[in-house]
Amino acid sequence: MVARKRKTLAQDVEAAAKLLQRLVRLKASNDSGYAVCVTCDNHFHYKEMDGGHFISRNHKSVKLLEENIHPQCKGCNGFKMKDSLTVLKYRNYMVDMYGEDFVKELEQKAYETKKFTREEVADLVTYFKAEIKHHELRICA
Repeated sequence: MVARKRKTLAQDVEAAAKLLQRLVRLKASNDSGYAVCVTCDNHFHYKEMDGGHFISRNHKSVKLLEENIHPQCKGCNGFKMKDSLTVLKYRNYMVDMYGEDFVKELEQKAYETKKFTREEVADLVTYFKAEIKHHELRICA
């Protein structure tokens, strides 16, 4: 039997990020599975949405921070996040949701360096999976 190669830490972080994006969409959805895009206010089924990052996921320090990720339709999360008006709408949503001080702290935190440990990522994955299961049961019921 051939031994499998162990995933790299970066691959583990990426897998955790995908779980978190799913969790955020599920948490924001109603019992029918529909959520509101934070930038255009349109309703979509959570499976048709993205977990859009306020601060780009390229910044590791906020990549796995739940408060940095919210449901966005694919159009807003894709091309429109290059448009300053869409970015401003997202920022306004963040300020309404968390307050100006938190948003400024988050913007500063983006430039900090962060190295995850395997244990941290494994703990997050366990938590994300349990929460996903809970919300999937809520929506499917």
